Amino acid sequence: MNMPAPSSSAPSPTDMTALREAIDAIDGQLARLIAQRSGLARAIAEAKKAAGDSGFGWRPAREIDILRGLIAREPNLDPALAAAVWRALISANLAAQGGLDVVTTLEAAPWAKLAFGSASETRILSASEALLAAKHGARTIACLPWPGERESWWADLLDDRLAGVHVCAASPQIVTQGAPASLLLANRVPEASGGDISLLAGPKAALEKHAGTCLSERGELALIQVAGFIAPDAPLENGVRLIGCFALA
Repeated sequence: MNMPAPSSSAPSPTDMTALREAIDAIDGQLARLIAQRSGLARAIAEAKKAAGDSGFGWRPAREIDILRGLIAREPNLDPALAAAVWRALISANLAAQGGLDVVTTLEAAPWAKLAFGSASETRILSASEALLAAKHGARTIACLPWPGERESWWADLLDDRLAGVHVCAASPQIVTQGAPASLLLANRVPEASGGDISLLAGPKAALEKHAGTCLSERGELALIQVAGFIAPDAPLENGVRLIGCFALA
């Protein structure tokens, strides 16, 4: 859709009335575009339902790829603002496709809300309960705190009873320095998006073969992050498991 061209005569910085009128006009354009986008999202949901597609609508690799494109095309756009608005639109889209069951710990709850807004139901659980919910829920996503010295929920993913549950994304998606505050997990295979970070867990001795950074330890086990995407079917050392992958914009 072609956006209206900006006026050749911008309001004077001191003309408050004209400035407010210009903002009101832009707000009107945004409202119309959001309404049109919501209508398209509903049409997609209806088309999927008619085709018998009741699959998981969450596609974090595609979402991060689109967000990167938006930021690259608009260099004057605040990346954090873009991510917040984009997440709200995506959350509404997912709600139109049947919604999600979001489970999180109390500590990670703000980051679950940032990722999925109020469009999906959110439940507060323990980390172990959240992982079990992600394992057995067809539309369940677990939002858990970034693993560190005090967070070792990742070790539970070495249990075969949680096989299939992987880290697939992070929240927030914009991080200026350090690590994201939380990770998002679901019973699905991670997808590559470019610039991905993979997480491996297992015996410390076996992990030494990987040029990774240690994030957390539990006894003789450790969790490391490795630059690049590791495919779920890639051969790994005995006892080492791919915990998942995530990417940032």
